[in-house]
Amino acid sequence: MRAVVLQSPGSLEIVDRDIPRPHRGEVLVRIKATGICSTDLMVYQGRQPVTMPIVPGHEGAGVVEAVGEGVVGFQLGDPVIAEGSWGCQICAACQGGREPLCPNRVSQGRTRDGTFAEFLVAPTRGLHMIPRDLDFGIAQALISVACSVRAMRRGRPEFGDSVAIFGPGIAGLILSQLAHDNGASGVTMFGTRDWRLDMAANLGADETINVRQDGWMERARSLTNDQGFDVVFETSGDPNALSDAFELVKTGGRIVVFSVYEDVIDAFPAQLLYRKEVSVIGVRGGAGGYPLAIDLVRAGRVQLDPLVTHRLPLDEAQEGFRLMERRDEGVQRIALLP
Repeated sequence: MRAVVLQSPGSLEIVDRDIPRPHRGEVLVRIKATGICSTDLMVYQGRQPVTMPIVPGHEGAGVVEAVGEGVVGFQLGDPVIAEGSWGCQICAACQGGREPLCPNRVSQGRTRDGTFAEFLVAPTRGLHMIPRDLDFGIAQALISVACSVRAMRRGRPEFGDSVAIFGPGIAGLILSQLAHDNGASGVTMFGTRDWRLDMAANLGADETINVRQDGWMERARSLTNDQGFDVVFETSGDPNALSDAFELVKTGGRIVVFSVYEDVIDAFPAQLLYRKEVSVIGVRGGAGGYPLAIDLVRAGRVQLDPLVTHRLPLDEAQEGFRLMERRDEGVQRIALLP
């Protein structure tokens, strides 16, 4: 099979490898599409610690090619997605039902070879059936929906709550749709690029604010009559956005930190944490969110088609990363097609 191997930061190579064989409880998946997300970009740039060489990627969809001994529930030709990560099932966290906090968590494209290849082996506990009529180029983004579902469950926006989202990337745009579906009274999207903010508006955001424009903070405060937003999701990865979230969340409100930050955040507004009695909530992965994510997309309650803006052959993975690095207008989710 062909596989994309990250030899060193910024250096990819297309190599020939033996097709892996599924062991007991595992399934061999022929990858039909795999997405490049911001975490993959950080791995590619060397901003996330991984042992190289490694096959990157953790958002993939395909069909069952072979099954290992003892596998039930999956047959040849079944369309599936593989979770981005899964727990060891042995440690105290896994045994206590807190698998996302597993210290030995397996992460595709980070702790093991990932989805940027023609085939992938995964345990059945990390696989989910998807609708047969769902395009694989769209299905690869179901992992992002599952992670967003988990973020919503962690943040618990209630019916009628006001919601703010920093970062109109794929996660922010999915969260905006989920917040409305959950009964938010209004969703305000904050970002730095007008074309992405326009995309947010087209997908239902009630207000969009470019944080590079003068007076943006005053306008944001006016949207809630200076009361603040009930729930703020920070998905941009910008430490400044986290500080802004503390400014805009209401007293007693909740901030959900969806981002992976590269460095220590120095300017943490601890005084606002105290004065406002804010709840700061971390979220990791999409464990438990996959069945609902699939149902939401199947029912059309979350739109993914507008978010997958580019499709490239697997051999052009390097170009896909370059497109993301350049931050060109119109580039959102890039799907690689083996």
